[in-house]
Amino acid sequence: MSDTAADDLQAQIDALRTENEKLRAQTLVLEDETAVPARRASGRWRAVVSAICIVIAAILVPVSIVSAWARVQLVDEDAFVNTLAPLVDDPAVQALIVDETMSAITAEVDFNQITANVFDGIAGLGLPPRAVQALDLLQAPAADGLESLVTQTVTRVVESDAFADVWATATRAAHRALTTAATSDGGGLVVETPDGVGIQLGAVVERVKQNLVDRGLGAAELIPTVDRVVIIGEGDTLAAIRTGYAIVATMGWWLPVITLALFGLGILLARRRSTAILGTGLGLAIGAATLTAGLSIGSIAMGIIAGDLDLSPTALEAIYQQLVGAMTQTALVIMLLGVLVAVVGWLMGGSRPARSVRSATASLNGSARKQLSEHGLDTGAFGSWLGRYRVLVRILIAALAVLWLFAMRPLSVGEIILVIVVALLVGWILELLQRRDDAPVPDAADAGADAGPMDAGPMDAAAASAAASTPEQTPKR
Repeated sequence: MSDTAADDLQAQIDALRTENEKLRAQTLVLEDETAVPARRASGRWRAVVSAICIVIAAILVPVSIVSAWARVQLVDEDAFVNTLAPLVDDPAVQALIVDETMSAITAEVDFNQITANVFDGIAGLGLPPRAVQALDLLQAPAADGLESLVTQTVTRVVESDAFADVWATATRAAHRALTTAATSDGGGLVVETPDGVGIQLGAVVERVKQNLVDRGLGAAELIPTVDRVVIIGEGDTLAAIRTGYAIVATMGWWLPVITLALFGLGILLARRRSTAILGTGLGLAIGAATLTAGLSIGSIAMGIIAGDLDLSPTALEAIYQQLVGAMTQTALVIMLLGVLVAVVGWLMGGSRPARSVRSATASLNGSARKQLSEHGLDTGAFGSWLGRYRVLVRILIAALAVLWLFAMRPLSVGEIILVIVVALLVGWILELLQRRDDAPVPDAADAGADAGPMDAGPMDAAAASAAASTPEQTPKR
């Protein structure tokens, strides 16, 4: 074959190769143009489903707290007793029991008539007229003195340690009665009647009567048996709780799990993880704040209920606060947790302030590690492990901080701040002990998507975990 023919053949081959490359490029462009709308449609659906999951979970937050509390009170006898037993030590509740006990006694016993009968018997012994007149003058003070003595005895009994033991025992018996779908009517102090939950005063009166007899006051034998219950709660509410016992016991366990699962699903499906984490934090905080506000409104309503029942508002307020105290503390802890998660979500975002914070924190930690290394600090294998599993370490620190908050209930503002400061300090120290090469901080805005895990210190624990688990959605073209 001549050189000219070979050159022509090579030229044809090159032309075919060029044409083939053009056709391949056109095919890739067509495929890409076809895939972009599909990705956009998929991204929109993911965003919608993610938002729905987070919103539903936020609505379920207060319901989850209440159902978990109700389950504990119904299932755990010790928790129920620990909730109600301390009420007997509250002065307002003690005053309520004393007042209602004396009302029950005076409704059955006429102290003036008892005194009159005694004085008439003395006068019938043939006393002189002036002595009889003196007895008549002493009759009213004697009746008042007898009633005062009974009141003092009732007060002494109610405020005694023995009565506290009786109250705790009766409360435990009442819980057993409730959990077996029976009533404790006819025994104990805390009873359930068709009209609602109440305090049985019969046991109190009998104890007072026996105490007076033991002190030599024979007139106490005239105090009859008292069968009276002071209603302190609506019967319909209790009946509903008992009727739905199985539902509460089940949902009280699963509803919080479902709520957390919906938050997690919303984060996993989100196109922008930082936005989903920010929404999760706000959902937790708003849901818990809603419950706290509702419980506060319930506290105000206690005054109206006390007026309807003709009971001491202070005593009912003490009972209400004792009942909802655990829920309030749980709501406060979750609200604080939500704020922290929201801050983490903001730090993961692509806003200029968030990028600046991440960059400054990473630079600070890198410089500190370098300085420590130059001064001879070598954490060896432990430091390498910390660097390799730094996301896991941050998550563990956050989880332990939450457990610490729950263990310290009831919480004060100072205790909450203490837990946060300690958690951040421990997280920062562990960041400095890591052994790893500090990579430059990626710019989330330049990439068109949210940032993944980076060296942003202990505050980005949950954020780094979420970002590391699944890559971000490819940005729109």
